[in-house]
Amino acid sequence: GGGGNNKQAKKKTAKVKKNKLTKEPSSSSLLPSPLEVPIPDLSGEPIDPNEPTYCLCNQVSFGEMIGCDNEDCPIEWFHFGCVGLTSKPKGKWYCPKCLGKRAKPLK
Repeated sequence: GGGGNNKQAKKKTAKVKKNKLTKEPSSSSLLPSPLEVPIPDLSGEPIDPNEPTYCLCNQVSFGEMIGCDNEDCPIEWFHFGCVGLTSKPKGKWYCPKCLGKRAKPLK
């Protein structure tokens, strides 16, 4: 005959969650610092500080825009109103800055 070995291994893993309650003092007299005052945007869209700006006015893209045909143009995109356009002109178009550069005679 033989004897049966009954090994019972019970592992209890107790997970303890500690909830820390942090109460922040609520001050009713919070005045925004001058840096946090929102700047009004004429286009009615919120200003994203990461959004690239274009045009001579250095604003974000909105409405109809035209691209300068000068490949070396630092700005490249311009608002119609800022460059005096109401519709897209035919042919190539150059921004005032590039037109000023091109007006100089090439040596």
